[in-house]
Formats: sequence, C-alpha cells, structure tokens
Amino acid sequence: MTGHYTKIVRERRSVAWAVLATGLVMLALLADRGAPVWTWALVAPCIAICILQIALKPGYGIGLTSRDMTIFDGFSERRLPIHRVDHLRLSKTSATLVLRSGDEVALPRHVMRNTLPLIREAAARGIPVRAL
Repeated sequence: MTGHYTKIVRERRSVAWAVLATGLVMLALLADRGAPVWTWALVAPCIAICILQIALKPGYGIGLTSRDMTIFDGFSERRLPIHRVDHLRLSKTSATLVLRSGDEVALPRHVMRNTLPLIREAAARGIPVRAL
C-alpha cells in the first residue's frame, strides 16, 4: 500500500487549442493590416473563450489515503471515509463503490483505464473488490 494513491485524468481539448491558434493568427493579421475596431471585438471574445476552456480542465478519477477516498468527477469532489465503504464492484465497463448503507456511488469511467492499481490500493486499505 502506498501512503496516498491518486489517479486523475484531465480532459484535453484539442479543438480549443486549434481554435486558439487560428484566433491568434487572425488577431496578428488584424493588427498587421490595420483592421477596424469592430473586427477586434469579434475575434477577442473567441480567444478568451478558448483560453478559458483550456485553463479550466475538469479532472476525473479517484484519490485514496489511509482514511479517506476522494472521487473527482469533473469540477466536483466527493470525499468518503473508508470505513463507510462496504466493497468495490467492478464490471467490464464500470466501477461502483457500495457503501455500508446500501447506497452505490459510481466511479468515473476514467478509473477503468487501468484497474490493477485501483484493485491493489483498495485491497490494501481493506476494501473488498468484487467482480461481476
């Protein structure tokens, strides 16, 4: 068991990078050719939106410590104490935490890319792993 295990996948926005590059080229051409102000007003918001999409990348994954489990789902985080988790249920396409209360918490699909470290870390923390 490692002291802290974290697996987070950040969504890449390749389209935003391409649009940002195109917008910057257009902005340079506007500056070079002395374009009117209204054309700048059209291009500048597009560039700002692309920069925001690149900067605000959601994270999906899971983090485990000796006492807590953190589920990263986009821009939100959910923290669960390990003692509330009954078992981890894995299938070919999904991973679900079953709590002692009977509630089920679906893990992000990004956790399924490499399940061996997840199984190892969960078992080391006393969480039984069940497969369907």
